[in-house]
Amino acid sequence: MNIGLVLSGGMAKGAYQIGALKALQNYLPGNTIKYISCASVGVLNGYAYAADRLTLAEDIWRGICTNDNEKYTITRLLKLDKADSIAQALTKDSLVLENEFYTTLLDLKKKKLIYKNLQGTKTDILTDYLRASVAVPLYKRSIRAEGTDYHDGAAVDNIPVYPLLQHEPDYIICIYFDDISYKFESPDFDSKIIRITFPPKTRFKESVLFTKKSIDDMITEGYERSERILSRVFENGTRDIEKILSEAKKLSEAYESIPRLTGDVMVDNMNKLFKKLTKKSIEP
Repeated sequence: MNIGLVLSGGMAKGAYQIGALKALQNYLPGNTIKYISCASVGVLNGYAYAADRLTLAEDIWRGICTNDNEKYTITRLLKLDKADSIAQALTKDSLVLENEFYTTLLDLKKKKLIYKNLQGTKTDILTDYLRASVAVPLYKRSIRAEGTDYHDGAAVDNIPVYPLLQHEPDYIICIYFDDISYKFESPDFDSKIIRITFPPKTRFKESVLFTKKSIDDMITEGYERSERILSRVFENGTRDIEKILSEAKKLSEAYESIPRLTGDVMVDNMNKLFKKLTKKSIEP
């Protein structure tokens, strides 16, 4: 079976992914997913899943805030290099990845988005790539990996299905944070996508503020919502393609539908990003 997994970025909302991946692990352990493509915080969660370190990742998430009164904004966490510490903790004494594992990186100097395959990458280099994957432009400096400076590429492509286009997977589990049923790439490719979405509640606050309660609640909801979906999708097992794609179609019809072509998204978002990064001045 050629199975794919896509994890979007989402800052603090990445806690939903921990719950979702715990549910997915009940059906498909990380080593059974052949192709994984992630952005931003999804890279850390996806790596934990692929490397069988999901329990460690959950402990790290729950440990971000140690009591009910403690709060962190995403800005403060980035300044404290928490994301760097998480990347280092997850990759400590780890084996090389056997899955094709793509992280979404931005080379600002070349104005280029790169989907880097980390399959077989040695631990010390792997750590650098994971750190770069969460080096958010405007918040953090770039991270150097194998001689190139990279930032988090989620600002350009936050739902990185593109690397899986070349592999023709039997089906893809795609976890993202929106109430839109995107139509990805071609009709044939899109028909293979099982959408597990978490519609926004208080979108901005939920994305940038960490509290103990919010993290615990998101992990719980991530598990429960995903388990409800996956129990239907895999009712006849993980190899009944006809049943799986039938359920995938039902999920795709649950929300408003709009086309999402990676090339168009990249051009639009790259232009928006560089407008923010460009310094403006009026000279006499």
